Amino acid sequence: MKRVLPGVVVVTLCVMVSVTGALAQRAGQMATIRYGTVVGMQTVDLNNADAAKGALVGGAFGAALTKSSKSSSRRRRNAAIGAVVGAAAGAANRQTGRRYSVRTNDGTVLQIVTEQMEIRVDDCVIVEEAGGRANIRRTALSACDVASQAIMNAPDIQAELQEEAAWCTAAKEELINAETDEQMEFAVRKIQIVCYN
Repeated sequence: MKRVLPGVVVVTLCVMVSVTGALAQRAGQMATIRYGTVVGMQTVDLNNADAAKGALVGGAFGAALTKSSKSSSRRRRNAAIGAVVGAAAGAANRQTGRRYSVRTNDGTVLQIVTEQMEIRVDDCVIVEEAGGRANIRRTALSACDVASQAIMNAPDIQAELQEEAAWCTAAKEELINAETDEQMEFAVRKIQIVCYN
């Protein structure tokens, strides 16, 4: 029996590592991660459909829009967006967000609309795209320095960035699947913790 036990432990550990790896891979496998400098920002009304035209839609706002597409209720859509921007459902006709222009380190400029208001021009940011949604998070200025490109592309740094993107994607899934106001508020707070920096 003592000889069988170590074999069982090894097999069990291998299965656990495989399952954990597969779950992490599935959650973040589609994550595209770019970093760059914010070169412009514009205040937008998140209720205006044109605000996000031609841009990535990020943060909890993007997840709220995904949630609202599952429901035909305008009240539920407003409640989800209201939870994101801290406004009572229907209390504000205008819900303010930002449209950021980011010049990535490869020279392209991308646009992202989000409820996040703390990011400023000249901030270094990481833009994540996973599962049809996007996220923008502030990071150290040195990450955008040309001399840091080899470090930013190192496998251990990329693995960490993928893990952070997977956590953020999972938090957004919680908002999409939320059924009650309490679940929505909990999910939004979780997004603020794991998706913003």
